[in-house]
Amino acid sequence: MKKIIYTVLLLVVYLNIWGQWSNQSFTFGGQLREYRIYIPSGYSASNPTSLVLTLHGLGDNIMNFSGVGMNYVADTANIIVLVPQALADPLLGTAWNSGAGAFGYYPNSGVNDTGFLNAMIDSTMADYAVNPLKIYVCGFSMGGFMTHRMACESNGRIAAIASVSGTRGSGIAACNPARNIPVAHFHGTADGTVGYTGNTFGMDAEPLVQFWADNNHCDAPVHTTLPDIAADGLTIDHYLYPNGWASSEVEFFKINNGAHTWLFLPENDIDYTREIWRFFRKHTLQSVSVSPANNQNKIRVFPNPAGDKLSISIPYSPKSNLQLYDIQGNLMFSKTGQEGNNDILLSDYGLSQGVYFLKVDEQYIKVMVE
Repeated sequence: MKKIIYTVLLLVVYLNIWGQWSNQSFTFGGQLREYRIYIPSGYSASNPTSLVLTLHGLGDNIMNFSGVGMNYVADTANIIVLVPQALADPLLGTAWNSGAGAFGYYPNSGVNDTGFLNAMIDSTMADYAVNPLKIYVCGFSMGGFMTHRMACESNGRIAAIASVSGTRGSGIAACNPARNIPVAHFHGTADGTVGYTGNTFGMDAEPLVQFWADNNHCDAPVHTTLPDIAADGLTIDHYLYPNGWASSEVEFFKINNGAHTWLFLPENDIDYTREIWRFFRKHTLQSVSVSPANNQNKIRVFPNPAGDKLSISIPYSPKSNLQLYDIQGNLMFSKTGQEGNNDILLSDYGLSQGVYFLKVDEQYIKVMVE
């Protein structure tokens, strides 16, 4: 009897020290969608967590990709980790509708994966205390392609992204982000699947990095070399593109002689999982994103958080275009603003509680509705 009690006590202590994985699912778009969720040890509703989505590659699954180790970071950094499952493509196995394709074929092109990932975020935020300013997405290979699609299409709620061996797919005709977004990218020069150059499925690595650096209006890169500490035949060049608008820097890790794989310490010179979290934790979702600061301190939005009425004070003329978007990019209203105070009755538009983005001319301001 004492032995049984002792064993139970040990189990209780173990559960309190380490967080827990669980498998979840819900129906979206008429299909059952599955994912794994990791709740960190010490989780408390009074201390909202960060949220990190990790997206697996082509043909992979959530059990295997849980092994990249973000859960080990989660217990000390207070992170909820989500590992969603892609659906099976008729030809290529499990695949995201990421825009990555070749010879005119784009896997699962009819699947709304962007909507699924946003719905999974919404479900998690409904069940747990998540800081809405600390939501991040990372992925490997096709999961990296899907990460860049999310950055193009759902960046209003994502604080930063990181991709490993996956760029922006050729099936995404245009990417016009509504804001600046911090980006980290890791790519091996000897990647035989998603080529560092001559990428069959989308952008090459260096043009991808330059696209985000230009989008974020970063300064010229600062180059360093990481210490060559492991006998793995690799060396790593690091490029930091600093001083982007709204703190939206870009980091690029060029893995010389690196293949299509996820690197870990101590076998390699770098641990991608730890490096990705180091990058993420520096960044929170910024309110103003696409324009310089010449007018951002003059426009006032109050109260914020807002209840039934939102006032927008515009101190300059001529007339301004006012648009409000939800976190998925849906336009909630569009109005012409006048110089002075502009009062908006939010109840006229049936807005629910949550995060929205107010566009005033070319500036974006985050608005909370209670």
